[in-house]
Amino acid sequence: MKGRNYTNILLAAGFLICLLQIWMPEYYLTGDGPCHVNNAKILHDLWSNQNTTFYNRFFTAQYLPNPNWLSSVAIAVLLFLFNGAVAEKIFLSVYVLLYLFGFLLLLKKISGQSSYWLLIIFTFVFNHVLSKGFYNYAFSIAFYFWAIWSWIRFLEKRNISNALLFVAFNFLAFFTHLLAFTFSTFTCALLAISFAWAEANGNPKNNFLRPLFRNGAFLVLLASPFLILMRWFTENQGGMQLKLGIYPDRVLELIKFIYLVNIDGTEQLLAAITGVSLIIFFLIAFVANIRTKQINKYSGLFPSLVFAGFVCLFFPEDFLGRLILISMRVQLFVFISLVCCIGYMLPAGKIKNTAGVMLFVYFLALSTVRIPVRQAAARGAADITSCAGYIQPNSVVLPLNFSFNGIDEQGKRIAGENWLFVHPAQYLGAAKAVIILDN
Repeated sequence: MKGRNYTNILLAAGFLICLLQIWMPEYYLTGDGPCHVNNAKILHDLWSNQNTTFYNRFFTAQYLPNPNWLSSVAIAVLLFLFNGAVAEKIFLSVYVLLYLFGFLLLLKKISGQSSYWLLIIFTFVFNHVLSKGFYNYAFSIAFYFWAIWSWIRFLEKRNISNALLFVAFNFLAFFTHLLAFTFSTFTCALLAISFAWAEANGNPKNNFLRPLFRNGAFLVLLASPFLILMRWFTENQGGMQLKLGIYPDRVLELIKFIYLVNIDGTEQLLAAITGVSLIIFFLIAFVANIRTKQINKYSGLFPSLVFAGFVCLFFPEDFLGRLILISMRVQLFVFISLVCCIGYMLPAGKIKNTAGVMLFVYFLALSTVRIPVRQAAARGAADITSCAGYIQPNSVVLPLNFSFNGIDEQGKRIAGENWLFVHPAQYLGAAKAVIILDN
């Protein structure tokens, strides 16, 4: 009981530290984040019938059922009540809330309520992809946790409420990013198999094919609307255009966990320690799981890890006729899958608790590095937006940006590992009707 109380205290502390990183600086500056805010402002004004004559010269609102809707729609709604920077922070706070609670519920489900291991949920909240400003993809990872959790609930208790819950999170995953939706659907299919296998072993009278067919039929039924939409979207984009290759350099990137690094070079060592630690704990868990020689209903999570690793190592950076940056995006799923596999493979005990505490300490160390850099980045963004009073409404503005990494008051680079300052002028469009040409 005492261990559980300590865990809850540390979970609450970690949650507050995450929110502190978002709310302490005046701006939570990311690469594409200001563009999302500006795009949302345009959408908000079109909904409100404001400045429509000006915007219609440049934009037309389209309402096709395409992925990547979430950030524009959600921030546009928030702009009815808050200004641009505050609306963005509320949006990101919701991301933190969904991410942490979704991951927490999933880990509790698959790891049997083990105490300190749950602290690992903070490790991946702030990652390179989020600092790039890829908000839809960041949210899609959060919805991935909820989709897997709701599917497990449905497999454990098949009823209408659990089915609707799964459909709802599939809907949200689809309309944030197709990659997370694909991983979610694939993982759910593998869990349908492992649940059926475990059910057959648990009751020799049952035929494995019977629960497998039942689980598969339910998955097809509940996910088919989004699979049809995905097929329609990819065909409209020209098809997959996928040519597999071998990218051995990504093995070292995985070991170094380079996409845990947000903005500063001093994060690199901590990121590498985090990656190596997770790999070591996974190997310990894998050996422990082999020794048990038991089929677990969550065993479908292991082939999901293998699939994520395959995509990370063999998929090109571009397909669907565009640059996807697949290694950056999928590396997170590899480590999330590692965490989930450790969760069900490794029994509760000292090793598992030690792993959770260690990863929580790494999170604290990374936060200590990131917060002052975030403050410096916010000051730089405020300096850029200080020219807002000199720009008339209905203007077209061409920003001249000579340092995507940002320069502080002493002439030093602010974000050496990320282009935080590629679009900060977009915040100018959140306050008045202007067109910023770097979008």
